[in-house]
Amino acid sequence: MKGGYTARSGWGRLPAGTKRHCDENVGEIYRRIGSWLQENGAAFPSAMKLLWLCTALFSSALCLQAESRPNVIMIVSDDEGWGDIGWNNPEDRFYVNPICSVTRAALMTGMHTLRTGVENFSGLDLKYQTLPQALKDAGYQTWMCGKWHLGGDRENRLSGPEYLPTARGFDHHYGLLGGAVDYNTHMKPRTQELDWWRNGKPAEEKGYSTDLLANEAVGLIQKRDAGRPFFLYLAFNAIHGPISAPPGLGEEQKGRGRPTLLQAMTALDAAAGRVLDELDHQGIRKNTLVIFFSDNGGDLTKGSTNLTLREGKGTVFEGGIRVPAAIDWPDVLPSGKISDQFLCVADLFPTILDATGVKMGSAPNFDGKDVWPALKSGQTTDHPVYFMGNKEVAVFHSPWKLITSPRGQGSSPMLFDVVADPSEKTDVAGQHPEIVQELTERRGPGGGGKKRPSGPPA
Repeated sequence: MKGGYTARSGWGRLPAGTKRHCDENVGEIYRRIGSWLQENGAAFPSAMKLLWLCTALFSSALCLQAESRPNVIMIVSDDEGWGDIGWNNPEDRFYVNPICSVTRAALMTGMHTLRTGVENFSGLDLKYQTLPQALKDAGYQTWMCGKWHLGGDRENRLSGPEYLPTARGFDHHYGLLGGAVDYNTHMKPRTQELDWWRNGKPAEEKGYSTDLLANEAVGLIQKRDAGRPFFLYLAFNAIHGPISAPPGLGEEQKGRGRPTLLQAMTALDAAAGRVLDELDHQGIRKNTLVIFFSDNGGDLTKGSTNLTLREGKGTVFEGGIRVPAAIDWPDVLPSGKISDQFLCVADLFPTILDATGVKMGSAPNFDGKDVWPALKSGQTTDHPVYFMGNKEVAVFHSPWKLITSPRGQGSSPMLFDVVADPSEKTDVAGQHPEIVQELTERRGPGGGGKKRPSGPPA
């Protein structure tokens, strides 16, 4: 994972009003307790004074804690391949799932799909606590702009309003619920139904989806409560199909293929840049942790490229699950640092909790690992076995990667040393049967897992 998604200077400070806001809250508490003491304190003078002091100290501590906690921005691109960006390093190793919903479920829960059972058209069961719920409980403002794809939509098995983003921990949601929309009409490609929403209500708005999502994100930052930290999940539908270039381009630049994809990706970069520029404008860049990654590998049928990585979206070969990723927090994380730490999307939930200092009352049994100490120090740490995929499954324990039930390979497992052989040219399962057995046992019985619903990956 690369440190520093974009290089900018002129870091600012928290707004001047932040401390004043907390002081006003504590002052109100003082005033209310003082009034109560005047009326009732004579009967319990010592106890009441102690209560007053304890309450004041506790309230002050809460405000100081809120001030010290960073904002968190999660920027997720859609179907952006390993070779679609120019700053990747061969040592970067950030892994996601091969299709959209599966990655998003792991992000929201910190758990592998073998546990949650999420498919592209299922939705996320209510029994799983989500990242925004944990941050909201700790006092964060929680906003989502973009693609949800975890329930609440009619195409999902779990389609009720209780599965909408605003019921899963987000104070605000703007964008699409399903897997894909037209960038300009905001209609679903297959049904031509509107899939553009604002807090659960249809939003018939004109504009290029990438720009609209960035506009919304910027507006939320501008209108925020400066006395509380915020979590912004900005999940673009770009560069997922049906890909469309931004308005105003010549007809020769429109149409299917890589030229259109590059235009859409340029708009994506500009939109993300506008959001980061707003942090500078508001003077909060130094107190904001920014994480970027793509939800799965590049879709080769749409003009994306994963360079030398094998295959692409929809597979658990490296081209389908090893993606561009970056993290930035000025003066906290080393600038320009290239980390060779093995990371997966399920690591982000526990890692963000550590980075923000948020403690959950009853923390889930995460599959992901808290890698914040490793990222902050610039060192690497051993990562426990982890799994990517749902039907085809990749079992990782660095440097080994075992693929069970890969497409076109029947049920025979394949083993790769992905450090020495990142292009997965040589299956070494025959040379290392003990590694195959160990990782197969970690994978558990069941082979290919649950069957996917019919239809193309979304």
